[in-house]
Amino acid sequence: MAISPRRAAVQRIGPAQPHADNPAPPLIPAHVEELATAAVPAPCGALEHAAELLRGHAAVIAERAAARLLDEITYYGNPMLVPADLADSAHLALETAIESLASPGRFTDSGAYAWQLGARRAAEGVPLLVLLHSYRIGAALLWESLVEASLRDAPDQAQQMIYAAADYWRYIDRDTTLLIAGHRRGQAALPADEGRKRLPVLKALLRGHSDPVDVSAASVALELPLTGRYAVARLEGARPRAADAALLGEVEGIAMHWCPYDEGQVVVALLEDHSLEEFATVLELSSFARCGVGSVVGGLAELGRARELAELAMRACRRDGELVLFDRRMSAGFMISRPDLAGAIARRVLGPVLDLDDADRTLLLNTLEAWLDCDGSNDRAGALLYCHRNTVLNRMHRLERLTGRSLDRPRDLVDLALALEAHRLVGPTRHSDAPRRVGSHLRAAGPSGDE
Repeated sequence: MAISPRRAAVQRIGPAQPHADNPAPPLIPAHVEELATAAVPAPCGALEHAAELLRGHAAVIAERAAARLLDEITYYGNPMLVPADLADSAHLALETAIESLASPGRFTDSGAYAWQLGARRAAEGVPLLVLLHSYRIGAALLWESLVEASLRDAPDQAQQMIYAAADYWRYIDRDTTLLIAGHRRGQAALPADEGRKRLPVLKALLRGHSDPVDVSAASVALELPLTGRYAVARLEGARPRAADAALLGEVEGIAMHWCPYDEGQVVVALLEDHSLEEFATVLELSSFARCGVGSVVGGLAELGRARELAELAMRACRRDGELVLFDRRMSAGFMISRPDLAGAIARRVLGPVLDLDDADRTLLLNTLEAWLDCDGSNDRAGALLYCHRNTVLNRMHRLERLTGRSLDRPRDLVDLALALEAHRLVGPTRHSDAPRRVGSHLRAAGPSGDE
Protein backbone atom coordinates (compact mmCIF):
# COMPACT_ATOMS: atom_id res chain seq x y z
CA MET A 1 0.00 0.00 0.00
CA ALA A 2 1.39 3.38 -1.04
CA ILE A 3 2.15 5.95 1.64
CA SER A 4 1.36 9.57 0.88
CA PRO A 5 4.29 12.03 1.04
CA ARG A 6 2.68 13.87 3.94
CA ARG A 7 2.08 10.73 5.95
CA ALA A 8 5.65 9.67 5.25
CA ALA A 9 6.77 12.90 6.89
CA VAL A 10 5.66 11.57 10.27
CA GLN A 11 7.69 8.41 9.70
CA ARG A 12 10.75 10.48 8.78
CA ILE A 13 10.39 12.63 11.85
CA GLY A 14 9.82 9.65 14.12
CA PRO A 15 8.78 9.74 17.75
CA ALA A 16 9.85 12.70 19.82
CA GLN A 17 9.70 13.50 23.47
CA PRO A 18 6.76 15.83 24.01
CA HIS A 19 7.85 19.46 23.95
CA ALA A 20 11.51 18.56 24.56
CA ASP A 21 12.90 21.40 22.46
CA ASN A 22 10.41 24.07 23.44
CA PRO A 23 10.14 26.37 26.44
CA ALA A 24 7.71 25.53 29.21
CA PRO A 25 4.33 27.17 28.56
CA PRO A 26 3.42 30.18 30.72
CA LEU A 27 1.23 29.68 33.75
CA ILE A 28 -2.52 29.85 33.14
CA PRO A 29 -3.99 33.18 34.26
CA ALA A 30 -6.65 33.07 36.97
CA HIS A 31 -9.46 34.22 34.67
CA VAL A 32 -8.62 31.47 32.17
CA GLU A 33 -8.66 28.88 34.93
CA GLU A 34 -12.08 30.14 36.00
CA LEU A 35 -13.30 29.80 32.42
CA ALA A 36 -12.06 26.21 32.29
CA THR A 37 -13.91 25.44 35.50
CA ALA A 38 -17.20 27.24 35.00
CA ALA A 39 -17.83 27.36 31.27
CA VAL A 40 -19.67 24.03 30.89
CA PRO A 41 -21.21 21.44 33.21
CA ALA A 42 -19.53 18.11 33.84
CA PRO A 43 -20.27 15.39 31.24
CA CYS A 44 -23.38 13.24 31.55
CA GLY A 45 -23.21 9.61 32.65
CA ALA A 46 -23.33 8.14 29.12
CA LEU A 47 -20.44 10.33 27.96
CA GLU A 48 -18.43 9.52 31.07
CA HIS A 49 -18.97 5.78 30.60
CA ALA A 50 -18.01 5.93 26.90
CA ALA A 51 -14.79 7.75 27.84
CA GLU A 52 -13.99 5.05 30.39
CA LEU A 53 -14.24 2.49 27.59
CA LEU A 54 -11.58 4.41 25.63
CA ARG A 55 -8.99 4.43 28.40
CA GLY A 56 -5.79 2.89 27.09
CA HIS A 57 -6.78 3.46 23.43
CA ALA A 58 -5.57 7.05 22.99
CA ALA A 59 -2.48 5.94 21.03
CA VAL A 60 -4.59 4.27 18.33
CA ILE A 61 -6.83 7.33 17.92
CA ALA A 62 -3.76 9.60 17.95
CA GLU A 63 -2.16 7.63 15.11
CA ARG A 64 -5.30 8.15 12.99
CA ALA A 65 -5.39 11.82 13.97
CA ALA A 66 -1.74 12.44 13.06
CA ALA A 67 -2.25 10.81 9.65
CA ARG A 68 -5.28 13.00 8.95
CA LEU A 69 -3.46 16.14 10.07
CA LEU A 70 -0.68 15.47 7.60
CA ASP A 71 -3.08 14.58 4.78
CA GLU A 72 -5.59 17.40 5.25
CA ILE A 73 -3.56 20.37 6.55
CA THR A 74 -1.11 21.80 4.04
CA TYR A 75 1.00 23.47 6.74
CA TYR A 76 1.64 20.18 8.54
CA GLY A 77 2.30 18.45 5.23
CA ASN A 78 5.44 20.57 4.81
CA PRO A 79 8.36 18.79 6.54
CA MET A 80 10.06 22.14 7.09
CA LEU A 81 7.12 23.45 9.14
CA VAL A 82 5.52 20.46 10.86
CA PRO A 83 6.30 20.40 14.62
CA ALA A 84 8.62 17.54 15.57
CA ASP A 85 6.28 16.49 18.38
CA LEU A 86 3.07 16.43 16.31
CA ALA A 87 2.30 12.74 16.93
CA ASP A 88 3.18 12.92 20.63
CA SER A 89 1.18 16.11 21.06
CA ALA A 90 -1.90 14.51 19.44
CA HIS A 91 -1.52 11.51 21.75
CA LEU A 92 -1.24 13.65 24.87
CA ALA A 93 -4.18 15.88 23.86
CA LEU A 94 -6.46 12.89 23.26
CA GLU A 95 -5.34 11.10 26.39
CA THR A 96 -6.01 14.24 28.45
CA ALA A 97 -9.43 14.68 26.84
CA ILE A 98 -10.42 11.07 27.56
CA GLU A 99 -9.37 11.35 31.19
CA SER A 100 -11.18 14.66 31.54
CA LEU A 101 -14.43 13.11 30.30
CA ALA A 102 -14.03 9.89 32.29
CA SER A 103 -13.05 11.50 35.61
CA PRO A 104 -15.30 14.31 36.92
CA GLY A 105 -12.47 15.49 39.17
CA ARG A 106 -10.23 16.09 36.12
CA PHE A 107 -12.80 17.79 33.90
CA THR A 108 -10.72 20.98 33.64
CA ASP A 109 -7.47 19.22 32.62
CA SER A 110 -8.17 19.28 28.88
CA GLY A 111 -8.94 23.01 29.02
CA ALA A 112 -5.65 23.72 30.76
CA TYR A 113 -3.79 21.61 28.19
CA ALA A 114 -5.54 23.42 25.32
CA TRP A 115 -4.42 26.80 26.69
CA GLN A 116 -0.83 25.59 27.11
CA LEU A 117 -0.77 24.05 23.63
CA GLY A 118 -2.04 27.29 22.10
CA ALA A 119 0.70 29.30 23.81
CA ARG A 120 3.39 26.82 22.79
CA ARG A 121 2.34 26.57 19.16
CA ALA A 122 2.27 30.38 18.97
CA ALA A 123 5.89 30.42 20.11
CA GLU A 124 6.70 27.94 17.33
CA GLY A 125 5.04 30.15 14.73
CA VAL A 126 2.09 27.83 13.98
CA PRO A 127 -0.83 29.94 12.64
CA LEU A 128 -4.03 29.97 14.72
CA LEU A 129 -6.19 28.74 11.82
CA VAL A 130 -3.94 25.69 11.42
CA LEU A 131 -4.22 24.96 15.11
CA LEU A 132 -8.02 25.30 15.11
CA HIS A 133 -8.30 23.00 12.08
CA SER A 134 -6.19 20.35 13.79
CA TYR A 135 -8.27 20.61 16.96
CA ARG A 136 -11.50 20.11 15.01
CA ILE A 137 -10.06 17.00 13.36
CA GLY A 138 -9.05 15.57 16.74
CA ALA A 139 -12.42 16.39 18.31
CA ALA A 140 -14.32 14.72 15.46
CA LEU A 141 -12.20 11.58 15.69
CA LEU A 142 -12.66 11.42 19.45
CA TRP A 143 -16.43 11.73 19.12
CA GLU A 144 -16.51 8.95 16.50
CA SER A 145 -14.44 6.75 18.83
CA LEU A 146 -16.73 7.47 21.79
CA VAL A 147 -19.82 6.46 19.79
CA GLU A 148 -18.13 3.35 18.38
CA ALA A 149 -17.01 2.24 21.86
CA SER A 150 -20.53 2.75 23.24
CA LEU A 151 -22.16 0.81 20.41
CA ARG A 152 -19.64 -2.01 20.71
CA ASP A 153 -19.28 -2.42 24.48
CA ALA A 154 -22.36 -0.76 26.00
CA PRO A 155 -25.20 -0.97 23.44
CA ASP A 156 -27.82 -0.46 26.15
CA GLN A 157 -26.44 3.07 26.69
CA ALA A 158 -25.72 3.89 23.04
CA GLN A 159 -29.02 5.70 22.56
CA GLN A 160 -28.07 8.11 25.36
CA MET A 161 -25.12 9.29 23.25
CA ILE A 162 -27.61 11.20 21.09
CA TYR A 163 -28.34 13.44 24.07
CA ALA A 164 -24.68 13.47 25.11
CA ALA A 165 -23.63 15.10 21.82
CA ALA A 166 -24.68 18.57 22.98
CA ASP A 167 -22.62 18.20 26.17
CA TYR A 168 -19.61 16.96 24.22
CA TRP A 169 -19.54 19.83 21.74
CA ARG A 170 -20.04 22.41 24.49
CA TYR A 171 -16.99 20.82 26.11
CA ILE A 172 -15.05 21.11 22.81
CA ASP A 173 -16.16 24.74 22.41
CA ARG A 174 -14.75 25.50 25.86
CA ASP A 175 -11.39 23.96 25.02
CA THR A 176 -11.32 25.73 21.64
CA THR A 177 -11.91 29.06 23.38
CA LEU A 178 -9.01 28.32 25.73
CA LEU A 179 -6.84 27.24 22.79
CA ILE A 180 -7.45 30.60 21.09
CA ALA A 181 -6.77 32.51 24.34
CA GLY A 182 -3.50 30.66 24.87
CA HIS A 183 -2.38 31.27 21.28
CA ARG A 184 -3.13 34.99 21.51
CA ARG A 185 -1.32 35.22 24.84
CA GLY A 186 1.66 33.39 23.34
CA GLN A 187 1.76 35.67 20.31
CA ALA A 188 1.60 38.78 22.45
CA ALA A 189 4.70 37.66 24.34
CA LEU A 190 6.80 37.09 21.21
CA PRO A 191 9.42 39.49 19.90
CA ALA A 192 8.63 41.01 16.53
CA ASP A 193 11.70 39.89 14.61
CA GLU A 194 12.71 37.52 11.87
CA GLY A 195 14.25 35.05 14.30
CA ARG A 196 10.93 33.32 14.94
CA LYS A 197 10.48 32.72 11.21
CA ARG A 198 13.95 31.21 10.89
CA LEU A 199 13.53 28.86 13.87
CA PRO A 200 11.30 26.09 12.35
CA VAL A 201 13.39 26.07 9.17
CA LEU A 202 16.64 25.73 11.08
CA LYS A 203 15.23 23.02 13.35
CA ALA A 204 14.07 20.99 10.34
CA LEU A 205 17.61 21.03 8.94
CA LEU A 206 19.06 20.07 12.33
CA ARG A 207 16.64 17.14 12.55
CA GLY A 208 18.17 15.83 9.33
CA HIS A 209 15.69 16.96 6.68
CA SER A 210 17.62 16.95 3.42
CA ASP A 211 15.10 17.08 0.56
CA PRO A 212 16.93 19.09 -2.15
CA VAL A 213 13.97 21.38 -2.93
CA ASP A 214 13.29 22.15 0.74
CA VAL A 215 16.97 22.68 1.51
CA SER A 216 17.21 25.15 -1.38
CA ALA A 217 14.20 27.01 0.02
CA ALA A 218 15.82 26.98 3.47
CA SER A 219 18.97 28.48 1.97
CA VAL A 220 16.93 31.42 0.70
CA ALA A 221 14.95 31.80 3.95
CA LEU A 222 18.05 31.71 6.15
CA GLU A 223 20.16 33.74 3.71
CA LEU A 224 22.89 31.12 3.92
CA PRO A 225 24.78 29.48 1.03
CA LEU A 226 23.59 26.02 0.03
CA THR A 227 27.16 24.69 0.12
CA GLY A 228 30.02 25.81 2.33
CA ARG A 229 32.01 24.87 5.41
CA TYR A 230 29.48 24.53 8.24
CA ALA A 231 29.92 23.32 11.82
CA VAL A 232 27.42 22.70 14.61
CA ALA A 233 27.92 23.06 18.36
CA ARG A 234 25.57 21.50 20.90
CA LEU A 235 25.36 23.07 24.36
CA GLU A 236 23.67 21.69 27.46
CA GLY A 237 23.27 23.46 30.78
CA ALA A 238 23.49 26.89 29.21
CA ARG A 239 20.38 29.04 29.19
CA PRO A 240 19.20 29.63 25.59
CA ARG A 241 19.74 33.15 24.35
CA ALA A 242 16.12 33.12 23.14
CA ALA A 243 13.46 30.50 23.80
CA ASP A 244 11.42 31.17 20.69
CA ALA A 245 13.76 32.45 17.98
CA ALA A 246 16.93 31.65 16.07
CA LEU A 247 19.31 34.51 16.78
CA LEU A 248 21.81 35.55 14.14
CA GLY A 249 25.14 37.01 15.10
CA GLU A 250 28.75 37.31 14.03
CA VAL A 251 31.76 36.93 16.28
CA GLU A 252 35.26 37.51 14.93
CA GLY A 253 34.12 36.92 11.37
CA ILE A 254 32.15 33.72 12.05
CA ALA A 255 28.42 33.97 11.23
CA MET A 256 26.37 32.00 13.77
CA HIS A 257 22.74 31.06 14.31
CA TRP A 258 21.82 30.34 17.95
CA CYS A 259 18.84 27.97 18.16
CA PRO A 260 17.00 26.63 21.26
CA TYR A 261 17.06 22.83 21.11
CA ASP A 262 16.19 20.03 23.58
CA GLU A 263 16.54 21.96 26.85
CA GLY A 264 19.74 23.55 25.62
CA GLN A 265 20.85 25.17 22.39
CA VAL A 266 22.54 24.51 19.08
CA VAL A 267 24.85 26.89 17.27
CA VAL A 268 25.15 26.64 13.49
CA ALA A 269 28.26 28.36 12.16
CA LEU A 270 29.32 29.22 8.63
CA LEU A 271 33.06 28.83 9.06
CA GLU A 272 34.33 29.86 5.62
CA ASP A 273 38.12 29.98 6.18
CA HIS A 274 38.00 29.64 9.97
CA SER A 275 38.98 26.47 11.83
CA LEU A 276 36.93 24.45 14.32
CA GLU A 277 39.31 25.58 17.04
CA GLU A 278 38.58 29.23 16.23
CA PHE A 279 34.85 28.50 16.33
CA ALA A 280 35.22 26.81 19.72
CA THR A 281 37.02 29.81 21.23
CA VAL A 282 34.13 32.21 20.50
CA LEU A 283 31.34 30.10 22.01
CA GLU A 284 31.53 31.77 25.44
CA LEU A 285 31.04 28.55 27.40
CA SER A 286 29.89 29.08 30.98
CA SER A 287 31.30 27.13 33.91
CA PHE A 288 28.12 25.06 34.30
CA ALA A 289 27.60 24.17 30.62
CA ARG A 290 28.90 21.33 28.47
CA CYS A 291 29.57 21.71 24.78
CA GLY A 292 30.30 19.41 21.86
CA VAL A 293 31.44 20.57 18.41
CA GLY A 294 30.89 18.26 15.43
CA SER A 295 33.00 17.82 12.33
CA VAL A 296 32.93 20.27 9.41
CA VAL A 297 30.28 19.43 6.79
CA GLY A 298 29.92 20.67 3.25
CA GLY A 299 26.45 22.23 3.17
CA LEU A 300 23.02 22.84 4.73
CA ALA A 301 21.79 19.37 3.75
CA GLU A 302 24.37 17.85 6.11
CA LEU A 303 23.47 19.87 9.21
CA GLY A 304 21.56 16.90 10.66
CA ARG A 305 24.71 14.77 10.62
CA ALA A 306 26.77 17.65 12.02
CA ARG A 307 24.28 18.01 14.89
CA GLU A 308 24.46 14.25 15.63
CA LEU A 309 28.26 14.40 15.84
CA ALA A 310 28.05 17.46 18.10
CA GLU A 311 25.64 15.52 20.36
CA LEU A 312 28.15 12.67 20.64
CA ALA A 313 30.94 15.10 21.43
CA MET A 314 28.85 16.81 24.11
CA ARG A 315 28.05 13.47 25.73
CA ALA A 316 31.78 12.78 25.87
CA CYS A 317 32.26 15.73 28.25
CA ARG A 318 33.30 14.49 31.70
CA ARG A 319 32.59 17.65 33.68
CA ASP A 320 30.75 20.97 33.53
CA GLY A 321 32.58 23.75 31.73
CA GLU A 322 34.21 21.32 29.26
CA LEU A 323 34.17 21.62 25.46
CA VAL A 324 34.92 18.57 23.29
CA LEU A 325 35.74 18.60 19.59
CA PHE A 326 34.42 15.42 17.94
CA ASP A 327 37.44 15.27 15.62
CA ARG A 328 39.73 14.97 18.65
CA ARG A 329 37.61 12.41 20.51
CA MET A 330 36.29 10.16 17.75
CA SER A 331 36.92 7.08 19.87
CA ALA A 332 34.62 8.54 22.52
CA GLY A 333 31.94 9.07 19.87
CA PHE A 334 32.23 5.42 18.90
CA MET A 335 31.94 4.32 22.52
CA ILE A 336 28.87 6.44 23.17
CA SER A 337 27.11 5.37 19.99
CA ARG A 338 27.75 1.68 20.79
CA PRO A 339 27.67 1.35 24.59
CA ASP A 340 27.33 -2.44 24.29
CA LEU A 341 30.68 -2.68 22.49
CA ALA A 342 32.20 -0.11 24.83
CA GLY A 343 31.21 -2.21 27.83
CA ALA A 344 32.62 -5.33 26.18
CA ILE A 345 35.96 -3.63 25.49
CA ALA A 346 36.22 -2.35 29.06
CA ARG A 347 35.44 -5.78 30.50
CA ARG A 348 37.75 -7.67 28.15
CA VAL A 349 40.80 -5.45 28.65
CA LEU A 350 40.45 -4.03 32.17
CA GLY A 351 38.43 -6.80 33.81
CA PRO A 352 40.96 -7.82 36.49
CA VAL A 353 41.54 -4.14 37.35
CA LEU A 354 37.79 -3.50 37.66
CA ASP A 355 37.54 -6.42 40.10
CA LEU A 356 39.86 -4.72 42.58
CA ASP A 357 38.50 -2.85 45.58
CA ASP A 358 37.47 0.75 44.98
CA ALA A 359 40.67 2.34 46.25
CA ASP A 360 43.03 0.14 44.20
CA ARG A 361 40.87 0.35 41.08
CA THR A 362 40.66 4.14 41.23
CA LEU A 363 44.40 4.44 41.89
CA LEU A 364 45.41 2.36 38.86
CA LEU A 365 42.88 3.87 36.46
CA ASN A 366 43.77 7.43 37.45
CA THR A 367 47.45 6.62 37.00
CA LEU A 368 46.83 5.16 33.56
CA GLU A 369 44.83 8.24 32.56
CA ALA A 370 47.54 10.61 33.79
CA TRP A 371 50.25 8.57 32.06
CA LEU A 372 48.35 8.70 28.75
CA ASP A 373 47.63 12.43 29.13
CA CYS A 374 51.34 13.01 29.72
CA ASP A 375 52.32 11.12 26.55
CA GLY A 376 53.81 8.22 28.48
CA SER A 377 56.15 10.33 30.62
CA ASN A 378 56.57 8.92 34.15
CA ASP A 379 58.10 12.20 35.34
CA ARG A 380 55.21 14.38 34.14
CA ALA A 381 52.59 11.89 35.31
CA GLY A 382 54.24 11.83 38.75
CA ALA A 383 54.13 15.60 38.95
CA LEU A 384 50.46 15.56 37.97
CA LEU A 385 49.64 12.92 40.59
CA TYR A 386 51.95 14.38 43.29
CA CYS A 387 54.03 11.21 43.56
CA HIS A 388 57.52 9.99 42.56
CA ARG A 389 58.15 8.80 38.99
CA ASN A 390 59.06 5.35 40.37
CA THR A 391 55.63 5.13 41.99
CA VAL A 392 54.06 5.75 38.58
CA LEU A 393 56.35 3.12 37.06
CA ASN A 394 55.41 0.52 39.70
CA ARG A 395 51.70 1.16 39.23
CA MET A 396 51.99 0.82 35.46
CA HIS A 397 53.92 -2.47 35.84
CA ARG A 398 51.16 -3.74 38.09
CA LEU A 399 48.58 -2.72 35.50
CA GLU A 400 50.51 -4.69 32.87
CA ARG A 401 50.53 -7.80 35.06
CA LEU A 402 46.80 -7.56 35.76
CA THR A 403 45.70 -7.00 32.17
CA GLY A 404 48.29 -9.07 30.36
CA ARG A 405 49.07 -6.10 28.14
CA SER A 406 52.45 -4.50 27.58
CA LEU A 407 52.82 -0.75 27.28
CA ASP A 408 55.70 -1.37 24.89
CA ARG A 409 53.41 -3.07 22.34
CA PRO A 410 51.45 -0.49 20.26
CA ARG A 411 48.36 -2.71 19.86
CA ASP A 412 48.21 -3.38 23.60
CA LEU A 413 48.56 0.34 24.30
CA VAL A 414 45.64 1.08 21.95
CA ASP A 415 43.55 -1.56 23.78
CA LEU A 416 44.28 0.01 27.15
CA ALA A 417 43.52 3.55 25.96
CA LEU A 418 40.22 2.49 24.37
CA ALA A 419 39.21 0.41 27.39
CA LEU A 420 39.88 3.30 29.76
CA GLU A 421 37.83 5.66 27.55
CA ALA A 422 35.02 3.11 27.44
CA HIS A 423 35.03 2.64 31.21
CA ARG A 424 34.93 6.39 31.84
CA LEU A 425 32.00 6.86 29.44
CA VAL A 426 29.75 3.86 30.08
CA GLY A 427 30.33 3.50 33.82
CA PRO A 428 31.83 0.87 36.12
CA THR A 429 31.68 -2.77 35.04
CA ARG A 430 32.67 -5.78 37.09
CA HIS A 431 34.90 -8.29 35.35
CA SER A 432 33.09 -11.20 36.99
CA ASP A 433 30.15 -10.58 34.62
CA ALA A 434 32.28 -11.22 31.51
CA PRO A 435 34.23 -14.18 30.05
CA ARG A 436 37.77 -14.40 31.32
CA ARG A 437 40.68 -13.83 28.97
CA VAL A 438 42.47 -17.08 28.11
CA GLY A 439 45.43 -17.61 30.41
CA SER A 440 44.48 -14.77 32.74
CA HIS A 441 44.42 -17.16 35.69
CA LEU A 442 48.17 -17.71 35.21
CA ARG A 443 49.04 -14.05 35.77
CA ALA A 444 49.63 -12.91 39.31
CA ALA A 445 47.98 -9.74 40.44
CA GLY A 446 51.15 -8.51 42.02
CA PRO A 447 51.58 -6.71 45.31
CA SER A 448 48.95 -4.18 46.28
CA GLY A 449 51.50 -1.56 47.34
CA ASP A 450 52.86 1.08 44.98
CA GLU A 451 56.53 0.66 45.82
